[in-house]
Amino acid sequence: MTPTKPRIRSKRDDDLVLEFGNRWAVFGGGSAEDIFVTFGWTEAQYFARLQVLARRRFPPLDDPLRHRLLDVCAERLQRTDHPPSSAAKGHVDGSASRPTARPSPT
Repeated sequence: MTPTKPRIRSKRDDDLVLEFGNRWAVFGGGSAEDIFVTFGWTEAQYFARLQVLARRRFPPLDDPLRHRLLDVCAERLQRTDHPPSSAAKGHVDGSASRPTARPSPT
């Protein structure tokens, strides 16, 4: 099943995106699962739309919230574009994920 494309264009729908973003901003944004269940979108689709809305000057957002939403969007979009590599997780050569040889019983 393919996620639906964002087709939000009504003020009510835009308000829902902003409300969801506001509610989850302090936690770094909603989980991919919550986003999909709520909107039927991928993380990238949701955060791209939220970023567009937060950049507009007409939504009723104060500047601290606007900046927090834009920071969360930038972080999450960067993560979806470039998932952490194994080196970033501390596995430089992959040896940490390999099983270690156990001594044979004698």
